[in-house]
Amino acid sequence: MKRVSINAEKREVTTKGNNNKLRQDGKIPAVVYGKIVDTFYVAVNYKEFTKLEREVGRSAIFDLNIDGKVYPTIIKEVQIDPIKRNVIHIDFEAVDLSKPVYTTIPITFVGEAVGVKKGGILEPSLHEIEVEGLLTDLPDKIEVNVSNLDIKDVIYVKDLNLGEKVKIYSDPDAVIVSVVTPTIEEVAAPTPSEGEAQPATVKAEAKGETKPEGTKEGTKEK
Repeated sequence: MKRVSINAEKREVTTKGNNNKLRQDGKIPAVVYGKIVDTFYVAVNYKEFTKLEREVGRSAIFDLNIDGKVYPTIIKEVQIDPIKRNVIHIDFEAVDLSKPVYTTIPITFVGEAVGVKKGGILEPSLHEIEVEGLLTDLPDKIEVNVSNLDIKDVIYVKDLNLGEKVKIYSDPDAVIVSVVTPTIEEVAAPTPSEGEAQPATVKAEAKGETKPEGTKEGTKEK
C-alpha cells in the first residue's frame, strides 16, 4: 500500500459554523479516531488532500503531520457535498503499522474480454475485497485481468492470489466478474385498445352458397 504525508492542524471547536469557516478558508474538517488514540479533530488543506487523492486514491496510508508528530492513518469515510461534489469532511483511522488491519481493497478490471468481442456483456459483481494484513503488505488495488474471459466464463474470489501475507475474508465462492450472453427481449404484438378500430374479418362465401331470399347482389343484410 502506498504511503503519503499530509500536514494537519488540530482544532478544538467542532461547531457547524466553525466547520463552514474552515471550508471557506480552503480547509477540510476531519476527525481522527482508532484503538490506539483518543479521538481528536483536525483540518487539512483542501488542495493538498485532493492532489494526493488523485495521485494515490483513498486506499493508501496517510501520515498526518501534526506539530512535528506523525500519525499513520487510513481513510475510513469521505463526505461529499451532494451539489458541489467537493470533499466536506474526512474520517481518518489511526493505525499501528506493526499490526494487521481488516479493511477493503478496490477491484479494477483490465483488458478486453474475448467474450465481449463476440458480443457478450462484461458483468462485474464485486467492486472490493475484504482482507486482513499489515498495511505495508496490502496492495492499493486488486487488478483482475479479464482478457481470457469467454462468454459464460466466471472469475471467483477464490481465483485471486494476493500472497501469503494477505488473508482474504470475502466469500471464496462469490463471483467477481463474468461474461454473459446479451438478453434479447421479444416485442409482443400491440393489443388494440378499447375504442380502436378492429381489423375487418372477411369470410369467403362458399361456392354455390344460396343467398337469403330478398338479398340483392352487392348489398348488405340489415
